[in-house]
Amino acid sequence: MSIRTSPPSDQPNNQDVFVWALYLLGGADRDVDVEEIYLKCFELAPARLGWRTRPDLPDYKKASKALQSIEAKTHAGLLLGPHEYSRRLSVEGVRWVETYRETLAKNYSQGKVQASFSNNQHERRRQEVKSDPVWHQFKEDPETLTSVELASVMNCTAASTDATWRTRINELRRASDVLGDEDLMGFAEFVQKKVLGE
Repeated sequence: MSIRTSPPSDQPNNQDVFVWALYLLGGADRDVDVEEIYLKCFELAPARLGWRTRPDLPDYKKASKALQSIEAKTHAGLLLGPHEYSRRLSVEGVRWVETYRETLAKNYSQGKVQASFSNNQHERRRQEVKSDPVWHQFKEDPETLTSVELASVMNCTAASTDATWRTRINELRRASDVLGDEDLMGFAEFVQKKVLGE
């Protein structure tokens, strides 16, 4: 099996956060109990590693699944398992973390880490909007957009009530705020002004 040398993802993922958590817990120089690693992972990325319905509670199964993925394929050779319930970084694992320390710290140690794509309704909404042709038109020539075109991306119709438009705009503004996406917020504000004149 070849040892991973490729960089971590630019976007947060559970496998990278596991390796980073192990490093932060001193896993370069000592064996660390997997439960301690799971808790550190949750501390670093609660939105990714918490329960779906109770994000304030750690879901050890998600961290355990990340460990299985790391050892099976994604981060091959970076961990050692002295026994079933502990892990430490291999020499290659320490080198990998230290090589990519800046990216790992940016993704996991400098603020709120977003939930995984599949569990994050706001991320799904952002992807829906930004993959729509209306988004591309908004970026290039927004004044040519009609309320019919905007309605298609806002999940309503041009004839929808103002209350429906406000609800859809608010949902998009909320997603923008949660994700810290100023471009998406700008789009929501554009729709509000264009359709509602507000």
